[in-house]
Amino acid sequence: MSQITLTAAAREALGEDEVIFFDWHITGLCCADAGEFSVRAVRRSRLPRRARRLGDSVFAHPLAWVHLVDQPVTIDCRPLWRWRRFTTDLPPDAGLRCCLGRPLHGR
Repeated sequence: MSQITLTAAAREALGEDEVIFFDWHITGLCCADAGEFSVRAVRRSRLPRRARRLGDSVFAHPLAWVHLVDQPVTIDCRPLWRWRRFTTDLPPDAGLRCCLGRPLHGR
């Protein structure tokens, strides 16, 4: 299964009713699986119905889940003034790498 890790800062930044959600944004015009990831906190009640579990407090869009399910990913939270910015250790072009069948972490 997945190897998703939340740093202490990410765990502290989540509210009691919140989870981390990996969303998938389509960037390709020719095929539906060309896209990129984004990560954000959402209330459990607002999770999309198709969201799939990656960990205790982590869910993903089905297209993101396919690429992340067996990957080691660390999620951190960096406060940006009064906002929370959740980040991962995934490369900035992780979605494109997945679509092209390239490794995410240099393996």
